Amino acid sequence: MPTAVVTKPASLDTRNIEVKPNAFRDDFNKRSFQFSHNLVGHRLFSLPRLAELAKSLLADTSTRSVRWQAGGAPVDAGWAVPLHDKVESVNEAISNLAESGSWVLLYSVQRDPEYRALLDQLMTEILADTGCSREEVTWEDAYIFLASPEAVTPYHIDHEATFLFQIHGNRTANIWDANDRSVLPDNEIEKYYIGDLNAAKYTIEKQSKATVYALNQGTGVHHPSKAPHAFKNGDIYSIALGIHFCVRDCDRQAAVYQMNYLLRRCGLKPTSPGKSQWRDKLKTSIIGMFSDKNPKTKHDMLRSGFKKLTAPLRIVLK
Repeated sequence: MPTAVVTKPASLDTRNIEVKPNAFRDDFNKRSFQFSHNLVGHRLFSLPRLAELAKSLLADTSTRSVRWQAGGAPVDAGWAVPLHDKVESVNEAISNLAESGSWVLLYSVQRDPEYRALLDQLMTEILADTGCSREEVTWEDAYIFLASPEAVTPYHIDHEATFLFQIHGNRTANIWDANDRSVLPDNEIEKYYIGDLNAAKYTIEKQSKATVYALNQGTGVHHPSKAPHAFKNGDIYSIALGIHFCVRDCDRQAAVYQMNYLLRRCGLKPTSPGKSQWRDKLKTSIIGMFSDKNPKTKHDMLRSGFKKLTAPLRIVLK
């Protein structure tokens, strides 16, 4: 798989993350776990500074870096719930976060140099603590999630490995095992990797299999690549920072799922990733031949190969 641009590591003057012995190294990208941090009260996470950040991100029309929606949706609503009518702008949603009944997601906040410096420092800590080498990281990003009281983040999966830092307020995190196929079957993963971000479906029967974390300000949680997760806010507004990044092994696995989707649509029964080394390598190579060699976005890095490969076949596959 191709590699996106990843910045050089930052120097580490003071630590931001409190590490439990061996938890990061043993459980990283395998199991979810909780940790502590010292970002509470950091000036970059005040509401006025976040409103300023949102304004600068909105001014960059080359990419969509700000998203906001109504916060009262159920856990199985997906990402299509519209913003409540009374919130007319992102600035209003942030300024009145305690009453606006909404959530605001600021993507790629490292476009601002101050947030870039913080991301670099946190990534340096995370990589050192997990034992993941920077050469294995193919893409990285920081996002800030602001949500009104009682807001729900719907059930979904992400390709990235994620470290989420709760900075203000409290939330309940529900995280499921990415390797439990009774929760996350192969066909849902395959659909996700061809571009259906709502492919993972929540059912009440899955709830008993979730690991539940009580997140208060000063705590955080790691959820591995593809681990289904959902969040529910407490009774005050929430501010959380997410550091998430892609690693080569997961990128290769994504290509296998994409080929498996194609094979399944052709009436075949493909072998799941990890069951056959030579099949996985062949599938990855095919997707890799069509992938952008210098991708500019995560979407291009993950899905350009599949998109180009299937372009002539789309009429047949409909």
